[in-house]
Amino acid sequence: MRFVSIFLLFFTGSVLADASLYERGKAYYYGQGVEQDYEKSFNAFKHSAKIGSIEAKTALAMMYIEGKGVAQDDDKGLELLNYSVDRNHDKAQYYLGILYYRGIGIEEDLAKAFELFKRSANQGYADAQYNLSLMYQQGDVIKKNTLLAHKWLLDSAESGNSDGQYHLAVAYQDSGHYKDAFTLYLKAAKQDHADAQYKLGWLYEYGKGITKDYVSAVNWYIKAHQLGHVGVSYRLGLLYEVGLGVKPDYETAYHYYQMSIEEGNLDAYNKLGYLYEHGKGV
Repeated sequence: MRFVSIFLLFFTGSVLADASLYERGKAYYYGQGVEQDYEKSFNAFKHSAKIGSIEAKTALAMMYIEGKGVAQDDDKGLELLNYSVDRNHDKAQYYLGILYYRGIGIEEDLAKAFELFKRSANQGYADAQYNLSLMYQQGDVIKKNTLLAHKWLLDSAESGNSDGQYHLAVAYQDSGHYKDAFTLYLKAAKQDHADAQYKLGWLYEYGKGITKDYVSAVNWYIKAHQLGHVGVSYRLGLLYEVGLGVKPDYETAYHYYQMSIEEGNLDAYNKLGYLYEHGKGV
């Protein structure tokens, strides 16, 4: 009994150390709570992998392939990735599928990509579910299947994939189901999906599926703008010019219209011309 207790204590300690090292590696990789440092991330993942973490082995594989924190080495990366795939790790299956799909470090093979996405998707991995939906929709390798494309799109959205949530929301919006669209746009927007943030701002601006709220519209438009969304500059220009959700500010409106022109929006020329003509913000 004492031996079993000691073994369990050691095993539990190993699991905790493994988890702690892996989380430390993630923190350094993404710069969460610490300064981003790929070398420290790589070392933390390496120690976690030695203890037996499949998650860490998969992370190491991608760092070798990307050349982050270590010299770029496709062969070493693929070796580690295949190790994790052989042990049915969903994230590794997805990553290897991406490499086959894009022909990165390995010869392009859409059939293998499809099979890997499917294995990962069947385990509930959201990104794989979304990619599987795209392959069924486009008819890549397999016969185009609209029903399966929609099925996997639904699954990806439910599993938390922001692209899946966004595209499903677009479908709801196009069919007039604004409340359902709002719910999904919000989920995607909270994951920094710029297009979803723009759409959410639009729903707030026009009161579709939610009570009209210009302040919220401006806030979501600004978030989308900060993420580089092309097109939102014009909406911000309008709201700042008229003073909806913000105090009227012609200089800021001028700034956004100017950006909109640079993005190719011809309507912004007329708005800029109006400001010039009336000496507002210039």
